[in-house]
Amino acid sequence: MKRRTLALIATVAAAGLTLAGCSSSGQSDSSKGATVSYMTWESTDTNAALDATFKKFTKSDDITMARQDAPNTDYAQKLASLLLAKKAPDFFWCSTTQEQNLAAEGLLFDWTSYLKDKSKGLDEKSFAPGALDLFTSTDGKIYGIPTLANTYGVFYNAAIFKAAGVPLPTQDWTYDDMLADAKAVTGAAGTQGPGLVTQWPLLESPLGLSAYSVANGGKPLLDKDLGAKKVTASPQLRSGAEKYADAVKAGSLTGPTFDATNSIAVFSNGGTGMMFGGQWLAQLIKPNGAGFDWGFAPWPAGTKENVQPIEANGVCSPASLKNPDATYQAIAYMEATGFNDVMSKVPVAPIAYTPGSAGYFKNLESQGGALATIGATAKFELAAKNKFVTQLLDPWATKAGDVVTASWNPALGGTADVASGISSTVKGIQSLIDTQH
Repeated sequence: MKRRTLALIATVAAAGLTLAGCSSSGQSDSSKGATVSYMTWESTDTNAALDATFKKFTKSDDITMARQDAPNTDYAQKLASLLLAKKAPDFFWCSTTQEQNLAAEGLLFDWTSYLKDKSKGLDEKSFAPGALDLFTSTDGKIYGIPTLANTYGVFYNAAIFKAAGVPLPTQDWTYDDMLADAKAVTGAAGTQGPGLVTQWPLLESPLGLSAYSVANGGKPLLDKDLGAKKVTASPQLRSGAEKYADAVKAGSLTGPTFDATNSIAVFSNGGTGMMFGGQWLAQLIKPNGAGFDWGFAPWPAGTKENVQPIEANGVCSPASLKNPDATYQAIAYMEATGFNDVMSKVPVAPIAYTPGSAGYFKNLESQGGALATIGATAKFELAAKNKFVTQLLDPWATKAGDVVTASWNPALGGTADVASGISSTVKGIQSLIDTQH
């Protein structure tokens, strides 16, 4: 699963799409002999594994599965056109932000009653802490079901750490440890550039610093993950931002606007001691021929708490879904059984529905070495009780990106004053919230 930030289906809204949510009355509840269509954004190998496991399902449940092709380059656009034509598959891959926006437009089927009924195949208590919250609306309705989860941490080159004379990261390492290690490995073993490069901007983003704040005894940036009304930059957030900005200026950490195009290749070739990113990058590091001992450490802890990221993609269904029973049967099978088959062959991500993650963890543990650390970190992060979201989920999120670009990034990147940059960011996002309300 390649981590994607899908377009927010602005094309749908612009086209004036006004599909009404359909009630369950008039929908068929007969699953026998039904055909369930689905669409993913996965790789060829992952789709093949899905097809194979669904063959087992169709033999036992008398339901035919039909996967629709979806080119990776225009998944969001294709989905928008299918929804517009009322030809969307019975369930389809969706990001958290995509689900929130489509649900707000009344375009998605409400799975709440199904998830509340364990007899229908899934136990809502078996999802990783925080996962279902990502797909739950402000009025408590669940319009998407979490599936493949992303975890974030730091890939490290053990040889460079040894050359720098510092111990390897562990599950209880802290932000200060991470920044100190980044400084220590900068230039070690003949490497060029910062000791810690970012393949994804989350670490230095407002939400990344919000996690820093909470972990060190401060307040989160937003009072609520969804339906936020108040933005706060606590002293702890400001302190963390200053530390990051200092590291960027010192040359031990890449800034928030760093071009990460070559980060994976640089790390794979032993060109840097640390790389921040998601667990899925392991599948790209190994083929690139990393001929050294490496591993994956979790998001660091603070002085007060260990706060880990929660991010899961999911599956959604159109509001006009004709056979929810058969569709839910297929989804429940995929979550609890199918993903164990799939991820035992193509271990790209753990599953937010924890019974479905056994195949993923078993595969990585059996390979040992660096891949075993991927599994251990993913298991640690998913099980963590204290979580923070990695994306802004409210409708104003897209506009907030402009605020971050104009005010936050220069401050963290060392080209503007940190204090004023943070203040401008808080003021800008608060203005967006106030305008909405």
